[in-house]
Amino acid sequence: MLAATFGLPRSKACEHALRLAKALERALRTQGVLPARAIDSLAQVQAVFAEVPVPLLDAPERPPHRPRAVVDRAAGYSGKKKTAP
Repeated sequence: MLAATFGLPRSKACEHALRLAKALERALRTQGVLPARAIDSLAQVQAVFAEVPVPLLDAPERPPHRPRAVVDRAAGYSGKKKTAP
């Protein structure tokens, strides 16, 4: 989005976004409002999101990588056909 908005090459947009993210992290740390980054257990997740009535997880859907070369495809093929239940 940054590249398209400002007419930058994608690599430069990524460099700028990384630099800005680091600056934001430093500013939030200085103000003492840096959010927690690591949650180690389900109990911590439940404690952090106790007031949230319906938590939603946003994750990209990515298709599985399938090789284009016939030789490579054969190595990952199990030979089983999917059947409807």
